[in-house]
Amino acid sequence: MSRGKTGLVVLTLFAVMFFLFIAILFGSSTKRQENIDRKADIEAKLDIIAQTDLTIYWIGEVPKELEHLMPVINVIPPETASEETLPIKIFPYHVTEYDPEGNYVSEAHPREYPRYMLIVLYGDFVLSDAGREALLDSISKNGVPVIAIGDEAAAYLGKLLNRVRYHEGPGSSLYYCLGKGYKENLIPVEKVSAGGIDLAEGIPDIIEISKADYVPQ
Repeated sequence: MSRGKTGLVVLTLFAVMFFLFIAILFGSSTKRQENIDRKADIEAKLDIIAQTDLTIYWIGEVPKELEHLMPVINVIPPETASEETLPIKIFPYHVTEYDPEGNYVSEAHPREYPRYMLIVLYGDFVLSDAGREALLDSISKNGVPVIAIGDEAAAYLGKLLNRVRYHEGPGSSLYYCLGKGYKENLIPVEKVSAGGIDLAEGIPDIIEISKADYVPQ
């Protein structure tokens, strides 16, 4: 092969590699921008939700991608779950209980709850007997919607409510609201499994569903 032809081949290969590099660089930049735009869109939705009359009682660790929702999240470490920290059914007025001899036994004060409430169970955890009773009261008597995210949490909720799950395994979830019934995998399995921003993307839809379902008892 002549020197001229060799040089032409080298230049052609160099040009191909150069344009391939530009294409990869452009594609990477476009993908990065798409991720930035997606994150900004999710955060904007969370910011709007954080301004509503809502409290999310979150049992377990809160993913850092939900930091924009923290104004309405009440983080409840599993060991502290009780009738004092969960939205149990309460009397709308002050009640004092006495025994037959007239001795003071207990006292219950009314609480003011927000217009909307949601309980989230996330990850693997263990509740005390008092915590389980308070959770069950909040769900079955006070009608607060609940979603268990992740297989361990969904299994726990299913057992608590005597519910047979038809979809188990990593990425599964279970939702329940009094009078509305059960729904499995409202958050797509792949989003729960991926976690992070993917999981955060599914949270606004769950909140809107719970707001539509919840009827104060």
